[in-house]
Amino acid sequence: MPPTVADVVFLYPLKLMSPQDFLRELQRCVFIPGREDSDFQLLFLIMEQAKALWAPFAGKYSIHEETYQFAKKSTELDNKPYSEIGVEIARQQALASGLAMCKEVNFSGQETEIVVPSPYNTEGIPISIYKPQNCAEVPAIWIYFHGGGLVIGSRRTVESALKTIATGAGAIVINVEYRLLPIAHAPCAPLDDGVAVTRWIMDNKSAVGGKERSAVGVGGDSAGGHISASITNEVAGLDFQVLVYPMTDTSRKQASFQEFENAPVLGKGSIDWFFDNSIKLMPHYLTDPRINPMARTTAELSPAALFILAEMDPLVGAGLDYAQKLRHAGVSVQCEIIKGVPHAFFPFDAVFIEKTSEAYAHVIKFLNQFQHSK
Repeated sequence: MPPTVADVVFLYPLKLMSPQDFLRELQRCVFIPGREDSDFQLLFLIMEQAKALWAPFAGKYSIHEETYQFAKKSTELDNKPYSEIGVEIARQQALASGLAMCKEVNFSGQETEIVVPSPYNTEGIPISIYKPQNCAEVPAIWIYFHGGGLVIGSRRTVESALKTIATGAGAIVINVEYRLLPIAHAPCAPLDDGVAVTRWIMDNKSAVGGKERSAVGVGGDSAGGHISASITNEVAGLDFQVLVYPMTDTSRKQASFQEFENAPVLGKGSIDWFFDNSIKLMPHYLTDPRINPMARTTAELSPAALFILAEMDPLVGAGLDYAQKLRHAGVSVQCEIIKGVPHAFFPFDAVFIEKTSEAYAHVIKFLNQFQHSK
């Protein structure tokens, strides 16, 4: 006979079952008909499930309430592990859940879509251009690449964040729809597209609303940060980079990968799935500096960098190591660790209301260094 919520909730705090067993039992729960508090029980169940997921880390870290809300929202959306549903369904799930966690932003300014020509792709690369009404006289141009392990993700799920930052900084922000992997004939397609877009914008600043003196930089979250770091290895003359919890060491040797291998949001199983569908298909992915930023030998040529890292993230160690590598090479580096949050928080401004505001404020202040009044 299935247990009631009361049965499970009674047992778990007494340590009579593991977090994994707790989650399994919650799936089997039945509610007693006619109970006036059944709706409350359901909400309580979901929040207890969210807290159980993070319970192994609660002793060491002060987990922000928005992290629990994020886990609760994911449970409500019934998201499945990507490895169980395949690439195409994973992309659909990521888009639907991503949009459910992003705000609707009323953007005051010009929003334009164009297709950038590319030597790597005859169809070109679609980009969205956000030029806010309060744009600086000589605005910075920030080229942004969304996250998703190079396999999933879309411009649409970072649109809200980028419009907020564009308005806050008075800068032009470019949102890039690069090709996703796996692509058998083009295993480095996202990196190729990143280079093509960046070079075209540097040669055509006025076409995206900038001025000849506009500073140009790159940035992105997770895989987008990986693409951005790769671009700085290939393209000279960039002014800045903003790397948000980037994948900057394909060896995954940092202790944080082990510490958070069973963490919610992005654990070892998810990282393995992303690698199997993207990075491991790239030749020499451990030693090629274009693919593995930590293998780079010309770090001194990198532009000034802002790192935004999530405290409870398998990738945090790789981000810290790469930031230190750039510092040792003489690059100006600012590194901000957002406390109490996991990987993937940055675009989800409808859930991480306080923590995205904190992160966006760092980005806005950083971009303002590269703008001019005349």
